[in-house]
Amino acid sequence: MSAITLEFDNRLEDHLEAERVFYRSTFWWKGDKVAAVLLVVLGGLCFVSISRTWAFVFLPLAVLEWFNLLSLRPLAVRYTFARNPKFRERYRITFSDEGLHFLTASIDSRIAWTHYSKVLASKSLILLVYGVRMYTVIPVRAFSSPAEQAAFMELVRRHVS
Repeated sequence: MSAITLEFDNRLEDHLEAERVFYRSTFWWKGDKVAAVLLVVLGGLCFVSISRTWAFVFLPLAVLEWFNLLSLRPLAVRYTFARNPKFRERYRITFSDEGLHFLTASIDSRIAWTHYSKVLASKSLILLVYGVRMYTVIPVRAFSSPAEQAAFMELVRRHVS
């Protein structure tokens, strides 16, 4: 199979979406949903028995928890993105059976497929995961065609479990 080369500029929106995609793959995403349901139950109990004032505390917290609006992670992603110089450089990544060749103005690196442990995807990006909240972000917009994206996904499936 021939190599697939992608070139793209990093965008903050991609990295915020990457954080959401990764978070949805964790235990904590499910735990936050359980916590939100428990807050609704607690708010309902307060409303009918203890104090309606407390219900107006727990019920909005439940909504915020359900939609993950209490998390500080988006602020951390924004902070990191703004301060990391590699995100200001254009990426050129070549994917082949031998691995990845990662190239920017300041980085020239080869990465073996064994570095990656899993793949996560959304409509707008693909994550090659190598640790907790550590991943290579591949925006779908970088592919020249759906056929190129399909060939990429097949290459990744062959090498990443």
